[in-house]
Amino acid sequence: MGPLVAEVRGATAMSQLLDEVLASRQEELFIGFTFPSLDGEWVALVDDCRLAVDDEVQRDVTGLHWTGDLTSQLYEEARRSGRGVIFLHAHAGSHEPPRLSPTDERTAQEILPHLGMLLPDALHAYVVVNRAYVAGWVQHGDRTIEVDRIRIATSPLRIWTSGPESATNQVVLGRDQRQATALGGQVICRLRASTVVILGVGGAGSQVAEMLAHAGVGRLVLVDADLVEEVNLSRTHGTSPASIGSKKVDVAMSMIRHISPETEVSTVAEAFPSEDSLQALREADAVVACVDGVHPRNELNRFALRYAIPLIDLGTTITPAPFRVDGHLSLVMPGSHCLRCAGHVSDALLAEISEVNRRGEYGLGEGRPQVVSFNGLLASAAVTEVLQLICGFAFREQGSCEWHYDPVAGELRRIDLPSGRCRECVWYGMKGDRE
Repeated sequence: MGPLVAEVRGATAMSQLLDEVLASRQEELFIGFTFPSLDGEWVALVDDCRLAVDDEVQRDVTGLHWTGDLTSQLYEEARRSGRGVIFLHAHAGSHEPPRLSPTDERTAQEILPHLGMLLPDALHAYVVVNRAYVAGWVQHGDRTIEVDRIRIATSPLRIWTSGPESATNQVVLGRDQRQATALGGQVICRLRASTVVILGVGGAGSQVAEMLAHAGVGRLVLVDADLVEEVNLSRTHGTSPASIGSKKVDVAMSMIRHISPETEVSTVAEAFPSEDSLQALREADAVVACVDGVHPRNELNRFALRYAIPLIDLGTTITPAPFRVDGHLSLVMPGSHCLRCAGHVSDALLAEISEVNRRGEYGLGEGRPQVVSFNGLLASAAVTEVLQLICGFAFREQGSCEWHYDPVAGELRRIDLPSGRCRECVWYGMKGDRE
């Protein structure tokens, strides 16, 4: 096990306030409340944030100061809601990590241990950012470690690191030249530094894995408990008759390594939501879900909401008589709509499946019709959304959205989701490990 990593994670609200902090001609104090994730990495999820008003702070040549009354108010709110507190401000620059002033160090050394003692179950942070990097500390109980990154789950993702990317990630290989020409050399660095989890590597998931390997994603995590069967050969990329009986994740890993030896591949040959699969998802930049069933989608939707993870969900339903095809691709962004908002999860659907299982009709969903090319168009669209998330090639920010594919009508159309957010968004959004 490597060194403990500490991350601050947020969504659109945090992104907008950080822009204000960075654009201001004077030092601004960003205040946030956090829910913790402590399984593996420390992740402080910022679910509520604001800028301090002028009568709460003082500015002089030594830096930014605030009153003891403000600290007491923040402590009371954190205690009442069971959350931690984050303090953030900006220093100039973008070519190297910011240097913390003596005032910063003194303030952090006074506040963080005190908060850790009073609210030991939460994560607290004191960080300084510039336009590219972050420095500071995260506190849990009596332990303090340096912050490694800030990750804002917008589209595109915004990431501040504690230092430059490794030289390996910055190399543009010959295989990447045309992609770098189209999207920019910096994109290759972002792709090499990214982690994408693919949940389900059958018909659609195997094609997603193949394309992401060609694109040069740095780390792919494959999650699937199934073995290759003969029926899978007609639509699962990377398989052959010799693959029958092998784990799907092993076949997909072999395919990826043949395409992109530089890509790190790890596998979880377990059904979601196992402990190992949850750990893999928690640390992902994005998750592509190619799973069947309402119950897995429900669990995945809640998990992505809890830990502010962008989720791309795809699936195809074919009705043989009369012949109809409905393929969907849902992009779920933290702070925006979720799969329940889009209608892919509902109490009625969950109750229907529970009743089917109660009657012992467990095989009802097996043997569903599938066609490789129908999966392929959705898989390609899903990979494009991953590239947009990581690289930002479309130069636009967006919330959750959905596309539907009908090969019978020859249509791929975008669907506007209803306004407002559902109860799941509110109950689970940015809550981390909190029950």
